[in-house]
Amino acid sequence: MDNKSSKFFSLYTSIHGRLLSYIMMMVHNQSAAEDLLQETLVVMWEKFDKFQEGTNFAAWSIAIARNKSLEYLRENRKTRTIFDNDTYEKLSYVAENSSADHGQRVSALDTCIKKLNKADQKILDLRYRHNIPVKHISLQIGRPVSSVYLHISGILGLLRVCVSRTLARQE
Repeated sequence: MDNKSSKFFSLYTSIHGRLLSYIMMMVHNQSAAEDLLQETLVVMWEKFDKFQEGTNFAAWSIAIARNKSLEYLRENRKTRTIFDNDTYEKLSYVAENSSADHGQRVSALDTCIKKLNKADQKILDLRYRHNIPVKHISLQIGRPVSSVYLHISGILGLLRVCVSRTLARQE
């Protein structure tokens, strides 16, 4: 592997998870996020000669991912987006400036999800991994839609507390 390739893939590997999380936050669809990550990677590689060594590679990469994500959202306006464009721009800013402890947070979240009972894990999996609407989940589990929303909110609250405690113990 030549020096350029080695340098690029070393830098890319260090931010891969953060970049995928960023894109996922923007488009809310695992399949689309993975496709956009690949498209982002191609653009990053094509423009790597223009990247100034010593500057923030993560910020440079996220700027490319932001453009790809916003382009995707514009082209797919027919699909229901969760937020308006201004909110996505603000979320993008927050994600760009997120802390470097992303890997630790993901690890803590994985640990906390494993502590949930199987039924709660299944609901999270249906909603966030498979993008199943809450209405369909409610039909599958035989509970009213409002009850499922409250239940998911409760699960997310538990995960938030668990992740915070896990990270605090690591410090």
